[in-house]
Amino acid sequence: MDEEAAGILIAVAVVVAVVLALFLLLIPEPSERAVIATERLDVAVLAFGNSSAWSSVGETLRARVETKLVNTEGISVFSRVRLDALLTEQALSQTGALDPSTAVRIGSLTGVNKLVAGSVYGVEALSEAVTICERWKDGICVQSTPGTRYTVKLLAQVEVLNAQTGRIEQAHDEEGTANATAKQGEVFAGYDTLIAAAADDIASDVSSFLTLTYTREIRYGLYRAVKAKGDGFVGEGETTRFHRSDAKAYLIVHFARVRDDDSFDLTWVDSSGAFLSSLQDVVASDDWRLYSLDLEKAPLGRITAKGRIAGIDAFAKAFVLSP
Repeated sequence: MDEEAAGILIAVAVVVAVVLALFLLLIPEPSERAVIATERLDVAVLAFGNSSAWSSVGETLRARVETKLVNTEGISVFSRVRLDALLTEQALSQTGALDPSTAVRIGSLTGVNKLVAGSVYGVEALSEAVTICERWKDGICVQSTPGTRYTVKLLAQVEVLNAQTGRIEQAHDEEGTANATAKQGEVFAGYDTLIAAAADDIASDVSSFLTLTYTREIRYGLYRAVKAKGDGFVGEGETTRFHRSDAKAYLIVHFARVRDDDSFDLTWVDSSGAFLSSLQDVVASDDWRLYSLDLEKAPLGRITAKGRIAGIDAFAKAFVLSP
C-alpha cells in the first residue's frame, strides 16, 4: 500500500471515529418545539446612521437586520418601506440620537413595541498577499500559487428601545467580518459583497440578542418508554394514544433556551379541565427533565399536559387514554 492510500485510509478512519463519537454523545431532540415570547416582539428597524467613508453601508446593514428578523420565529417586523413613508409624512427623524418622546411617537404610529436603531462608525477594508495551496498530499501542500485575501470589518452600535417608554433596553457594540481570497489574476468581486456579508454577521447577532432576551425555547414530547442518555433522555414510542397497560405517560422536556432559575409549572388535566397532577420546578438552559403521569387511576378520554415557563403558557400536549 503506497503512502497516499494509507493516508486516505487513516483520514477515513478518523472521520468514522468522530462521527461515531458524536452519535454516541448526541441526544436527539423531542419532536415538539415551542418558542415563547416573554414580551410581545413587534419590531421596527430604523435607518442606521453612518459615519464611515462608505456611503451606503448604513442602509445595507439596516436591510440585512430587517431580513434576518423577518425570518426569526417569534418576531414580527414592520416594513421599513412603510415606516420611512410614515415618518416622512409625520416629519419625524429616525437617525442619530433618538429622544424618548420621538421613540414613543413612532411606537404609537406603527403599533410596534420595540425599535432597533444604530449607527455604523467604521468600515475597515484590508488586502494582503497570501499563498493558496492548490494540491495537498499526506497533509503537505505540494502545489501553491500566490493570491490576495480581502477582508472587511464592519463596526456598528445597535440599540433596542422600548417604544412605549422610549427607554434604551439594550446597547451593543457589534463587529461583523467577511473575507474572500482570489488567486493572482482572478477578478475580485469587490468590497460591497464583503460588506453585505459582514452586515449579515451583525444581523445574526441582533437576532440572537433579541431572541435570547425576549424569548425562551422548549422541546418536548410524549412517550411510552424512556431511557437516559448522557445528561438527557431519549424517548421510545412517541404517541398521543395510551392504554391502561402502558402504566405511565412520559413527558420529556428539554429547556433548550431559558433563563437560569426560571420557574416551570406542569399540570395534567382531564377533558373537563380538572387537575390530575401538578408540580413546580426550577430550570436553567440546556436542562433535561423527565415527568410522568400514572395512568392506572387516570380517567379515560382526553388528557392534556400543560407547561408554563416563568408564568407564561408554553405548551399544551394532549393525548387520549383508552382501556
